[in-house]
Amino acid sequence: MKFNNKENEKITLPDERIIWHSRSSTVVITVWCIVKNTSYLLLGKRGDGCPDEVGKWNLPCGYLDWNETLSEAAEREVFEETGLNIRSVQKDTNAIINSYMHQPWKVSSSISGRKNAKQNISHHFALVYKADELAELSTAYCEPDEVSDLKWITQDEINNFDYAFNHLAVIWEFLEKEQLPI
Repeated sequence: MKFNNKENEKITLPDERIIWHSRSSTVVITVWCIVKNTSYLLLGKRGDGCPDEVGKWNLPCGYLDWNETLSEAAEREVFEETGLNIRSVQKDTNAIINSYMHQPWKVSSSISGRKNAKQNISHHFALVYKADELAELSTAYCEPDEVSDLKWITQDEINNFDYAFNHLAVIWEFLEKEQLPI
């Protein structure tokens, strides 16, 4: 039987251990905050320290690290890139409208549609919560120059930004799947 796959790269280390270089797992997190009947989406702008898509806007995202679960990676990436503590938000169960922070709402593995696609396996998480005001955002916890700007934007502003990767499509796909309550 013939498959359309590329074999993983076998790497032999100096101490003769063998490791396999293969596709990576990523997490992508859509965070919505509803304040006084207006829904706001959390976005970051990719800084000069990023390897690609510099200057474009994106949802908080990143790679799964060793010894962490996918949901832990999602919480960590949101905190590192925006300063928003998802764990703290989730403790107020009355504030949660919808949460996909323990199980992805979507898993994708795109190998087409974007030039230089890395063939990552992307696990899409989401959180929709209500608050009296928008949380303050901070780049204090991220890698140097990873994020150059942070914004809460309204649903009406979504199409006004130049997005990295396929994040615009991800945002609209989530909105089609989950109707926000406003």
